Amino acid sequence: MTTTTQQHDAQAATASRRLAALRGTCMGAAVWLIIQFALGTAVSLYVTLPKDKSFFSTVFGSPILAAHVIVALLVLGTAIGALARAIRARRVIVLTAVGLAAVLAAAIAGATFTGSQSAGASLTMALATAVAMLSYLVAIFHLR
Repeated sequence: MTTTTQQHDAQAATASRRLAALRGTCMGAAVWLIIQFALGTAVSLYVTLPKDKSFFSTVFGSPILAAHVIVALLVLGTAIGALARAIRARRVIVLTAVGLAAVLAAAIAGATFTGSQSAGASLTMALATAVAMLSYLVAIFHLR
């Protein structure tokens, strides 16, 4: 009987650690997205993108834009990690999947924006970022 109780306690502790890790990852994603949104606003206000340069020379031609792209990669990695943890914990899978999809949509819009500089691509980046932020914040709420 003691063995069964110990196994149950160990399983409960593991589940608790998984949920705590998932909450932390969702919080990390939300924080990175806020930083990303601020950097994107700065890029929009203070950076002029050249039209005839390659993607990489455009991106790394400005420190603010380079930081924006680097944080985008961190956001993407965190979003993938959040979905993986959600699947393992069998909780908030839909919310973290929506968050990852929104991050991918923002990334695609960002890549489009560097070439076209269209207002539609800029708006798509901003709205997708908002959807991702909301998804991770709601996930955190559901995991308390």
